[in-house]
Amino acid sequence: MSRRRLGTKAVAGLILLLIALAGCPYGFSSSLLPGHIKSVSVPLLENRTDRGELSTALADSLTEAFIDNHTLKVVGEKAADSELDGTILEYRRVPFTVGADEQVLEYRVEIILEVRFVDLRKNKILWEEPRLGQWDTYSFVNGETEQMGIGRVLEKLVEDILNRTVEGW
Repeated sequence: MSRRRLGTKAVAGLILLLIALAGCPYGFSSSLLPGHIKSVSVPLLENRTDRGELSTALADSLTEAFIDNHTLKVVGEKAADSELDGTILEYRRVPFTVGADEQVLEYRVEIILEVRFVDLRKNKILWEEPRLGQWDTYSFVNGETEQMGIGRVLEKLVEDILNRTVEGW
């Protein structure tokens, strides 16, 4: 193979690679946050349910997720560029699966939040969800507890909030 033909193939391959990368809708940026936002405060959310532990569990899970993500530094409100704010609106536990003897085998747990991400430097809401909800089930038959179901729901909510905050979706 001649040098000219090899050079032409290399250039063509490079051009195709550049076209493919330019057409990629996601790019390589790890965040869609405004450039001045480097930190976040994660206070306890107001809790309108009878499950008092949800505020602390959610705040702890969100804090851990932001720390593990490395996009925003978790700090106190006075030092923060941004804040997650909101309310735990609802907690529901309802039968999901009933056995032949009419005994509940599985429950569905659901948590609904009102949550917003606020730019504290510009006093601007960057995103807001008036009814962000997730649900999961737990089964007594499999030795699961209500707390296990709640934990899985919180994991889903935290993932939704983290993705919305640092990725924009």
